[in-house]
Amino acid sequence: MRRLIFLLGFVLAATLGWANLSFGQTDAGLAQGEELAAAGDIKGALQVYEGLTKAQPESSEAYARLGGMQLLDQHYADAVKSFQRAITLGDNGTRSFIGMGMAYLHMGAMGPARAAFVEARSRGVADRKDVDNIIAWIDGRDGDLPPSVH
Repeated sequence: MRRLIFLLGFVLAATLGWANLSFGQTDAGLAQGEELAAAGDIKGALQVYEGLTKAQPESSEAYARLGGMQLLDQHYADAVKSFQRAITLGDNGTRSFIGMGMAYLHMGAMGPARAAFVEARSRGVADRKDVDNIIAWIDGRDGDLPPSVH
């Protein structure tokens, strides 16, 4: 019995240690992706974030950042999927909804774009006026995209 308790304790300690190592790797990967993106290396940042989502499939942060890079790289459908995954995993802020709205806008899917922006607004977006302008433009759709979208 003691042997079983010792073995279970050892397995638990090893598992927790491995989990902490994985979280540390995630933080390092996020920082590396951020550095690449800041330097303008969108493709490099994409690769880092794609790797992170494979290594840490439950990381809403990795999926949100991957969605941002996909949006910048004009892979709009992929960006929507990444933002949706981030939200499913618990990203309860506004950035994934705004990113998803922007991707939908660029794809010409006005209904889903509007819904994403309305949800972002309801969650307390920082740039409420810009979001309101985008929603008003979608509702009117009689001109070019508003200046804040270009």
